[in-house]
Amino acid sequence: MRTYSFGSETVPVAMAGELLVGIVHDGRSYKIMLARLDGEEIAETRFLSGQNDWEGHSALKLDDGYLIGGSVEGTATPDGGEGWKAYLARLDENLGLLWELKLDVRSNGAVHSILPGRDGMFIADETGRPGDKGFFIGKVSPEGEPLWLRDFGSWDDVLFTALLPSENRLRLIGSVKTGDGRWEVKSFDFSENGEPVDEEALAEGIALTACLWNGELVLAGYRGENFWVQIGEREIQLGEGSATSLLPIGDKLLVGGELEGNAVIVEIADGKDPKVRELWGNGWVEVLGKNVVAGVTRDWEMVLLSTAEAMRRTARP
Repeated sequence: MRTYSFGSETVPVAMAGELLVGIVHDGRSYKIMLARLDGEEIAETRFLSGQNDWEGHSALKLDDGYLIGGSVEGTATPDGGEGWKAYLARLDENLGLLWELKLDVRSNGAVHSILPGRDGMFIADETGRPGDKGFFIGKVSPEGEPLWLRDFGSWDDVLFTALLPSENRLRLIGSVKTGDGRWEVKSFDFSENGEPVDEEALAEGIALTACLWNGELVLAGYRGENFWVQIGEREIQLGEGSATSLLPIGDKLLVGGELEGNAVIVEIADGKDPKVRELWGNGWVEVLGKNVVAGVTRDWEMVLLSTAEAMRRTARP
C-alpha cells in the first residue's frame, strides 16, 4: 500500500486503463491530476489547470489515447461551487492534449460520465445551483464538436449517479431531493438522438454510483446514514457509511466505500452473505480497478493498494 500527496488535497476519482484521474489542491486552487500507474506505483504525473478551479471526474480508454471529463473555470464551494463549465478533453497515449471542449450548461456543469457511441461519445452530469438543479445529457463527435445537448429538470437538489446503456437507449440515473425533503433515485431514458423516452422512480436514498451486473441494475450509495447497495430487487444495508464505487468481476461484485470510518471493500455473490474487508483506517475507497484500489485518508492523502492484496485481507460477515 502506498500513500501520495501532491498538495493539501489529493483525491483519485476515475480510472481508465493505467490512467488515474483526480483532483489536487495545491494551496491556491484545484487542478486536474493525471497519474499513469505501474501497479500501485505512480510512474508519471501531469496536471491540467487554468482560470479558477479545475477538477477531473471521469475517464475513458481509447485505442490510441484517452478521454477525460471534468469541470473547469469555476469556483469550488461547500455546496458544489458555481460558474463551472463542463469539460471534455482528448489525450494521446503520451497524455498530450489533442483537443478540449468547454460547455456552459446552466452556468454550472461538469462531465461525470463518458459513454462511447457508434459515431461519438455521450456525456452526462448534473447542472444548475441549489433551488434549480437538473441534469444534462449530450453527444460529442470524435473531433470534439458538440452534436446535441439536453438540459432538463428543476429540483431543490440533485446528485448525478451514472450514464448506462439500456437496450439501444441511454439511461441517466440520478438522485433528486423531493418537495418533502426525501431523496429518491430516478432513471431517465433517452433515445440515441437525445429524445426523452421514459422516466422511472427506482428507490429511496442517494445513489453515488451504478452499474450492470448479471443482467441487473446495481445502485450503490447510502440510505439515511447506512452503507446501501441495491441489486435488482435485493437490498443490502450495512452500518454507518456509504458505497462509492463498483467493480463487477464474473460472479462477484466488489463494492468500495466507507464503513464505520474505515475504507472497505464489500464482496457480494449470489446466495451468500456480503463479506467486508477493511483496507485502511480513517478513510474511504474512491476507485475500484481490476488491478488497483484507490482512495483517500481523512487527511486527504491518496492511497493506492493492489486489488489482489485488498482481496487477501481477512473478511468478516
